Amino acid sequence: MISALRHLFAAAAVVACAGAYASGGGTTWDPYVNRDAPDIALSRYQSGELGVVVNSYDRLYLYTAWRSVMLGAEGVKKAPNPDGGLLRALGARDGGWTGSTQSANAYRVWEDAIANALHQAPLKAKDGNGLGYGYVQCPLASYAFATDTLNGLAKRDDATPARLAAWVASQRQVFKVCGDDPTSTRPPYSSEKPVIAAPPELPASEALYWRQMQQYHLASFAFYNNDYERAAALFGAIGATDKHPLRQWGEYLALRAQARAADYVPEDERWKQMQAMRQEGPQEAAARQAVQQKKLAAIQASIAHILAKPELASLHEASRAIGRSMQVRLTPALRFAELGKLLDDPRANPYLDDHLGDWRVLARSELEAPGRNQADKRDAVRAQAGFVDWIQTIGQCREFEAQRDCAVERQHALEIWRRYVKEDNKPQARAWLLASVLMSDRLTAEQEQAASQVAASAPEYLTMRHALARHYRLTGAADKARAIADAVLASPALAAASSTSARNLFLQERFALATSPADAAKYLMRAHSRNLDPDTGEQVKKEEAQIDIAADGQRWLNSGLSAADIQTVAAEPSLPATWRARIAVAAWLRFDLLGRQDAALTAAKLAEQSAPELAPAVQAYRNQPAAPERHYTLLVNALKYGMSPVFQSYAQPPQLRAADDTLADMWCKLPAKTGDSYNENVDAEFSLPTPQLGDIATRDKELAQLGALKTATGYIGEAVLARVKATPTDPDLPWLLYVTVQSTRGGCLDGDAKTLSRNAFSVLHKRYGKSEWATKTPYYY
Repeated sequence: MISALRHLFAAAAVVACAGAYASGGGTTWDPYVNRDAPDIALSRYQSGELGVVVNSYDRLYLYTAWRSVMLGAEGVKKAPNPDGGLLRALGARDGGWTGSTQSANAYRVWEDAIANALHQAPLKAKDGNGLGYGYVQCPLASYAFATDTLNGLAKRDDATPARLAAWVASQRQVFKVCGDDPTSTRPPYSSEKPVIAAPPELPASEALYWRQMQQYHLASFAFYNNDYERAAALFGAIGATDKHPLRQWGEYLALRAQARAADYVPEDERWKQMQAMRQEGPQEAAARQAVQQKKLAAIQASIAHILAKPELASLHEASRAIGRSMQVRLTPALRFAELGKLLDDPRANPYLDDHLGDWRVLARSELEAPGRNQADKRDAVRAQAGFVDWIQTIGQCREFEAQRDCAVERQHALEIWRRYVKEDNKPQARAWLLASVLMSDRLTAEQEQAASQVAASAPEYLTMRHALARHYRLTGAADKARAIADAVLASPALAAASSTSARNLFLQERFALATSPADAAKYLMRAHSRNLDPDTGEQVKKEEAQIDIAADGQRWLNSGLSAADIQTVAAEPSLPATWRARIAVAAWLRFDLLGRQDAALTAAKLAEQSAPELAPAVQAYRNQPAAPERHYTLLVNALKYGMSPVFQSYAQPPQLRAADDTLADMWCKLPAKTGDSYNENVDAEFSLPTPQLGDIATRDKELAQLGALKTATGYIGEAVLARVKATPTDPDLPWLLYVTVQSTRGGCLDGDAKTLSRNAFSVLHKRYGKSEWATKTPYYY
């Protein structure tokens, strides 16, 4: 029975006041720098290993940075930092996401227990029912409790098939009302809630023990059916009944029901309530708060009643936790102010009683922009605690948001920093220096001096170094910026941080200040920032980090260099061979498209050295007697190997493609002038201006010439049609016409793509109608 009671406690904990958080990325995601959270394991981050702090971090990470900087390197070591504190505050307090395998196992074990107790085959969920696929809606702990309880009941001397069957039927009704019914074919996420009959109460003639065990079902059914007053009364009766087998839990579960009732709003009423709250005036708000405080007082009285009973000592902390949770839910403004005072002392434990996690939840509403007809309370809230002002100052100038408040907040941070420097309040001065440099591209002389003096052991050291590098770059002190970036990239401090994001930020700065194409090549490659496991906060190391060229490097290669300078980059030995090959291929194609055959031959040789698999294509190119034949041969092999004169991070290295799947998709409209976009992710990656290096005059002429060309589909399609007229016996022509038609289905196309498709289709069927490629091309696009 002890095991079953443990599960009962867990089940009760799950059904009340739970929350979950998730995050995800999209097309605006920066794969190289984590923008909303550090890529440092949370256990290390909460201990002061900050890497480079980004001002778009979630409030919890900014608070952690504030606390670490306020305490300083030595103070962080002495401060309370319990394991897993930050992870729990972030919201992973319920064990993280539950997968279908775990759910399916819990449900299977429950059905097996029924089969063993009743000596019948397990019940199979109907087709289309979520339970059949391993998805449960009721808490897993409730399945574990039910399984353990049934196993215990089956061993009792007074257990009969009828009693066990009645208990199972009653438990099934509880599962049905909370969402799991194996006999239902209703979609599991249907908005229409089915009406489920409550379990019938056992007759008075039944043995007391079995009636008492079923009383938990009646109370649980009421709870899951949102009838919290009845649930509280039934659980309370269990707690008040002497020698009841579940008496220990009755009063506590009644408290849970009372807490849930205090802030329960039917789903169809929630939106109306939210709208009413946003429109209410001061009197209405005060009246609502008075009602909430009355509810909270009643809950606190119930908690006090439990705390006064030594026999319920094992539930005292859980009961106090309910009280804290209901403070958050019922009197959020008061609790937010209280938590602000507690968290404003960096020496205190922010994870005690989940203070920081509760503050984060409340901050979503207490620090949000006001609704219509509502006063903006954010300034008043900021004044309640120094760290709140610090976080809001930074948050008003987030990278992802409009910059309208940046000037005001930047000046605010600067003034507060100066005030604390004058007062010789070193912890606050350190914190506000960090806030001011996070928002400022160009530092004042005093900021520059203060940032330069931050010790390498300080939690904010790497952030200050990055701010200085950025400042020197923008103020034209390129030598100083390069010196800082080079020193940090080779430093023990960056190595110890183990932050891919931090390293990429310094690589980005150094790349922007490169002195030559060869110098820039050394800073092209970036590793994707490491993901963190949502359940542990630790780095995921299932596979090697993906390393490629970021958006700034892609744009530089696509529209920032002449073909000769691209070839210089391709010869840089520090680059991976795969990328050297792709860059050499780009130079090869550009030289050829520009009509510079001698240079194209040299680039082809360089491509072959980096990618031996291209040897057949290079040899075929060399073997041609004249420029027109070489040009055509290169176009055919560009199709076969997917070779391109431009770069994108998702492009594959040159490799032979399947004939059926080949498309003329190697380039869209080529950039016509420096800085032109070729779909690089520069906005999401906050890319810096690309360095202006090499032979700029030649580059500009080449880009103008290349930018006038059609897309790969149009350019190669026209070359293929011209080849039909010049050399109609070319054995590749049926396939090339097929590729031309297929390529006009979508993607990057010219205005005359439909005409091209029709012409290629017509020629294919008239001249080569008996070929397999004509059969595979039943219509044009």
